[in-house]
Amino acid sequence: MLGRMKAGAVAMALKAFIGDRFKEYGEVEDLTVDLDAARLTLRAMLRGERQSVTVSVEQYELQQEGGDVFIVLRGFSSSREWLTLLLTKLFRDKRYKIPAAAAKLLK
Repeated sequence: MLGRMKAGAVAMALKAFIGDRFKEYGEVEDLTVDLDAARLTLRAMLRGERQSVTVSVEQYELQQEGGDVFIVLRGFSSSREWLTLLLTKLFRDKRYKIPAAAAKLLK
């Protein structure tokens, strides 16, 4: 139960972070985190789309450096083949600092 609460809190923090960063492209409707499988899944309504798209980070890795926590995205899947290819090309194996609120929950 504690693990689910922790995953839910991390998901809320990441949803706000991602939603703010990508708001010009659409709206994040839902985001879930599976801490055990190191997997993130989000559903978003992208501008110009008629239906929501689903995107999964199939594997991520957390790295701590000093007081900061970074996430490295390792693999993607989505409900649109072109989106999977684009995400893989742009974001695979890149490192991103995650919000302090989410980082605190992961420590």
